[in-house]
Amino acid sequence: MMKQQKPLTKEKYLKKFSRAVRWRLPPQESEEAIADYRELIFQPERDEGKLVEELGTPAQAAHLITDVKTYRRWLAVFVVLAFGLFLQAKWLWTAGGVTFNGVRVWWNPVLVMVIGLPLSLYWFQRHGQKNGPLSRRLLITLAVVAVVGCGILCRLWQLSGVSVFDQYPGGSYGFERQVHWLNTAMMYAGVFTAFAGVTGLVLAKCRDRRWLALYILCLTVGAILGFIIFVIHAMDMTFGAPELMRTYVFSHILPVGVVGLVGTGVALC
Repeated sequence: MMKQQKPLTKEKYLKKFSRAVRWRLPPQESEEAIADYRELIFQPERDEGKLVEELGTPAQAAHLITDVKTYRRWLAVFVVLAFGLFLQAKWLWTAGGVTFNGVRVWWNPVLVMVIGLPLSLYWFQRHGQKNGPLSRRLLITLAVVAVVGCGILCRLWQLSGVSVFDQYPGGSYGFERQVHWLNTAMMYAGVFTAFAGVTGLVLAKCRDRRWLALYILCLTVGAILGFIIFVIHAMDMTFGAPELMRTYVFSHILPVGVVGLVGTGVALC
C-alpha cells in the first residue's frame, strides 16, 4: 500500500514555488510572481489542503508563467558554463585532454576560462541582481578555494626548484612520491572546484549575482591546475634545469591568475 503524501502547507508551497521561479525567471519578474502568489496563497478563504488541486504543483505553477525562449537561453548558458568546469575536472582527473598530432593541448583548460569568464560576466551583469549585503558564506567559500589553489601552487614552487639528482629527502624516489601527491591533490582539487563553481552559478541565479565570483575563481583555479598537470605529464629529462621549469610554468599561469582575480572582483561589484 502506497503511503499517502501529506498536502503542502502554504509556507512550503510558497517556498518551493519561489525556488522554481527564481531559477526560471529573471530576478525582477520572479520577485513580482512570488509577491502575487504569496497574496494568492495566503487568502483567508484559501483551503490549504486544496492548494495543489487549485493552483497545480509549485513546479507547474512556475512553468505556466515562464517565458520559454528566455528560459531556454538561460539553460543554454548554464550548460555551457557548467560543462566547462567539469571538462577541466575531467582533464585534471585523467591528465589527458584533446590531443593534436599526439601532443596534449595544454591550453585547453585556459581556453575554457577564455570562454566562460566573459560569457558569465556578460550574462549576470545583464540579467542578474544583487540582493542585500555581501554574503559571509560567499566570502568564506572564496577563501577556501583560494587557500586550496595557493597551497598547491606553493608546493609546486618548492618542487619545481628541485632536481631529482639533488639530495632530496628520500632521494629520487622521495621526489617522485611528492610529485605523485601533488598530482593527486590537483585531481581532487579539480573535482572540488567543479562542484563549487556549479554551486556558485546556481546561487548567482537564484539568490544574488555576486555568487558568480565563486564560479569565476573556481574556473581560474581549474585553468591554472589544468595547465600545470599537462606540463608535469609532458616533462622529460631534456627540459633543462629545475629553475627553467619553474620559470616556464609560473610565467604562463601568472597572467591567467591575474585575469581570473580581476574577473572575480568584477563579479563581486
